[in-house]
Amino acid sequence: MATIKDVARRAQVSTATVSYVLNGTGVVSEPTRARVLAAVAELGYQPNHSARALRTRSHTIGIVAPGIAGRLADPATAELLAGLSEAATTAGYCLLIASPTTAESEDELALRLARSGRVDGLVIFDLRRNDERPARLAAAGVPTIAIGAPTPGLSCPVAGFDLRAGAAQAVNHLARLGHRRIALITAASDLSVSEHFYTGYRASLHTHGLRREAALVIEAGSSEDDGVNAMQELLAMRTPPTAVLAASDTLAFGAMHAIRDAGLMVGKDVSVVGCDDLPLAAHTYPPLTTLHAPHRELGTVLARHLIGLVERRNVPEVTLLPLRLIVRHSTAAPLRAAG
Repeated sequence: MATIKDVARRAQVSTATVSYVLNGTGVVSEPTRARVLAAVAELGYQPNHSARALRTRSHTIGIVAPGIAGRLADPATAELLAGLSEAATTAGYCLLIASPTTAESEDELALRLARSGRVDGLVIFDLRRNDERPARLAAAGVPTIAIGAPTPGLSCPVAGFDLRAGAAQAVNHLARLGHRRIALITAASDLSVSEHFYTGYRASLHTHGLRREAALVIEAGSSEDDGVNAMQELLAMRTPPTAVLAASDTLAFGAMHAIRDAGLMVGKDVSVVGCDDLPLAAHTYPPLTTLHAPHRELGTVLARHLIGLVERRNVPEVTLLPLRLIVRHSTAAPLRAAG
């Protein structure tokens, strides 16, 4: 097993410098820090914090996510973090939010925070299919919980929303209104949530005897502009859809803009359903029909389960909170027959 001296020798620095880098203390230049972290990774060095952990904990849970400043402006993320923080405080813990720099990867920052003893456990944002982060943190002995949907071989608990049932609710609503060509604007396919949302959409189409058409499923990003571009692609079809389900309210807002820009009316010419129920959803024109996602409650669940892992209690491997359809004025019966 590698020692701190081995790391210092590989990185050509003193053991004190290695300690500074791993503990986040002292003043270390970026090239030196990068060299130390590379040596840690190459040697698989794991500081022995077990004895210290038996004496005391930091009583802090952490989140590491790229671009966290932009995320804080998102109402859904803000609600989730509020739930996390409140539940952590109630349990006697603090919440640490960190974002990696260009010189350090998300994994490196997460492991450094854990190895330094600054956090007792970590929340993983944006769980991906074949995601390597849970396994790396598990190998380092870091209590971890992921936000997303369950995926095969996942080495940590996961909490999120029941997207299969939610997407099915939305398609059921549109099909009962009489829509036959229902499109889906989905998030990036590498996210664990995308497959579950698509599965619910597909299952509900089958339930209502509707033909599944690959051209009606558009993979988008996460921004409003992505929603605009996806909707423009759908409207350019020879036989456009009469209804659209978007994987987020933000994508739905973009779709609504594209519909209006095409000289059509949302709800009258094309029905739109979102997912999140952001505060703005009730105040768009027309107000958006959407799936209400309890983000604050999810934050509470994440905090409680992660603290349970830290304190060596059993927690559920999978927790999925239900989505609830909120019907407003962006959906109505179709004016024209589908081709």
